[in-house]
Amino acid sequence: MTVNLGARVVVARAYSSHSGQQPDHTSIPFLSFEKLPNKTMTTNASTADSAVLAASIGSAVVYQALVRAPPSYSRMVIKTASTALLSIFSYLRGGPTFLVGALALGSTGDAFLAWNDETSFLLGLASFLFAHILYIILFFHTGPGRGDISAKVEILYNGDSWRFGTAGALAVLAPVMIMQLMPRVGNDLRAPVAVYSLTIFVMALTALTLKRSEIIIGAVMFTGSDSILAAARFLVPATSAHQAWMHHAVWVLYYGGQLLIALGVIASE
Repeated sequence: MTVNLGARVVVARAYSSHSGQQPDHTSIPFLSFEKLPNKTMTTNASTADSAVLAASIGSAVVYQALVRAPPSYSRMVIKTASTALLSIFSYLRGGPTFLVGALALGSTGDAFLAWNDETSFLLGLASFLFAHILYIILFFHTGPGRGDISAKVEILYNGDSWRFGTAGALAVLAPVMIMQLMPRVGNDLRAPVAVYSLTIFVMALTALTLKRSEIIIGAVMFTGSDSILAAARFLVPATSAHQAWMHHAVWVLYYGGQLLIALGVIASE
């Protein structure tokens, strides 16, 4: 963060009266109109950023302990704060608008999904759907081949083998997951779940075209989190012993993924 500490001073008359020439402000640094760094304000900004990030991580850790607790407003606030503070952190660090918006939508989705009723689930699904769309736009216009779909596809198919392999695994996972879910969800949920599944698949593919490993790992973690969440909600019986580890895994992968995406995007700016 910088502040304007300098100002131009008009010295033409005095200078020309002695030399007959126009003043050269570039040779007089203290008279130039420059933005000079303020170390105190820079330090304060850095401290604020770190405090917000620490609060976000702290909220995530607390929620991890409450992940299996009954729904409540206090539980919802802690869950929502984790990603909301990541959004604020990204804003303070000058992150792109699409990143800030995606994280804000994620925190909105967290608030809805803190409850167990179907209406809250649909609203949460919609919030995350739009968050993924913002991520797709952000990733598509970032890194190699930015804004060029053919170039992005070329990176996936003719780039590093691990990119192609991961993309192939996701290409298998998405339709298999959709086919598994369709018979288990109600008719009113089939279209939203299918659209959401395809959207997060595209989000992960666009992330795979980027250079920053944090973003790629974060996007894959996010995809894994949603896959486990869908399985826990629709495929695994509510009384199953697997529900406990699945709920914890969902949160660790989700928050960890969002955190890595945020840090990776900010670092690439």
